[in-house]
Amino acid sequence: MLRLGTIEDIDALHQIYMHPTVNPYLSFEIMNKEDFLPIFQELIESGKLYIYENTDGAVLATCFVVRQTRRIGHIVYLSTLATNPNYQRQGIGTKFMHELINEIRNDKDIKRIELYAEVDNEIALNFYKKLGFQVEGCLKKYFKRAYENHFVDELVLAMIFE
Repeated sequence: MLRLGTIEDIDALHQIYMHPTVNPYLSFEIMNKEDFLPIFQELIESGKLYIYENTDGAVLATCFVVRQTRRIGHIVYLSTLATNPNYQRQGIGTKFMHELINEIRNDKDIKRIELYAEVDNEIALNFYKKLGFQVEGCLKKYFKRAYENHFVDELVLAMIFE
């Protein structure tokens, strides 16, 4: 079930975001919940938090949707997209994204969905392409993980609606 998230979801999302298979592709390092709280609050203030959960209330997937403004008000940006590692490779992420895209498309003024993905995140890139996102460009030396000595290129992907 798709729903809007709140600050009350921090415990479940902290567990997902700090998982060693998820965190390398997010814009923050692994940290304790106390240190994560201001980042989480900043994310919530930047857009809408969507949660995909099962009937037991377990968080299966999550994503922040940020609506742009003024001349680019027809664009939404997806960030901090993650599937709970306990539910990966079961079609949950695909179901979540289909429902989320349908929710976004309910606003007929939205003509474009954008997201970024690191070039070394092949699983995510294949997933986004399968959903219909197309690579539009590459941001060189865009992303740096604290534990690595090099920068990673970031791909810009988009889905366009007529």
